[in-house]
Amino acid sequence: MRRLVLSLMLASLPLSGRADRGALTVEAGPALTWWPRLQPPVGRGSGVAGSGGGGQIGLRYGLRHDLDLSVGGFYEAEAPYTHTGVTVGADGGAFTGSLSSRTSRWGVAAGARYVTGLVVRLFVGAEVGWTQQAYRRVDLIDVSDPANPHSFGLGTPDRTRGALVLAPLAGLEWQVTDRWSLAFAPRVQLMIGDVGRFAVSLPVTVGYSWYGW
Repeated sequence: MRRLVLSLMLASLPLSGRADRGALTVEAGPALTWWPRLQPPVGRGSGVAGSGGGGQIGLRYGLRHDLDLSVGGFYEAEAPYTHTGVTVGADGGAFTGSLSSRTSRWGVAAGARYVTGLVVRLFVGAEVGWTQQAYRRVDLIDVSDPANPHSFGLGTPDRTRGALVLAPLAGLEWQVTDRWSLAFAPRVQLMIGDVGRFAVSLPVTVGYSWYGW
């Protein structure tokens, strides 16, 4: 009986010979993004901390048993942000108040990661890509009278901004079965362009692999 139980346990483990090399993995899952200092979309003012939910999808290829190449995309769902003490210039002069907007983001990235382990894998790597951030319903609010906040009526249009993304990452992957895996791959996204300076992305993904590619 003990031999039978042991045999069943061993059979349920991933095959060590199929660990990484030649494996093509598709993965997807939810992601939480935290912004330590998101800049206002217009005008001059301080950044604000906030977070948003979204998702990530991608492909990975095991070039070697310890090296994966990756390509994928991410999306951050629209979320409300409010910046205080923002000054916006207009035809009638400069106006200062609280700037409200609804912000969303998407992007694509490619990268590589060094992987070690079989059933439980640790990895470190980096990605480079592009992100596009959209701002809707941008409105500067006059809060000089706290009892009667109201819009300045500047008619600020919706806008988008793009930026180059550099993202170092490190994480953990659990090879649940020979083909199915679960991974947590936090990364710091450094933006070079007219978007917030950096963000922290925390994706949890489920992967499915094919071998022999």
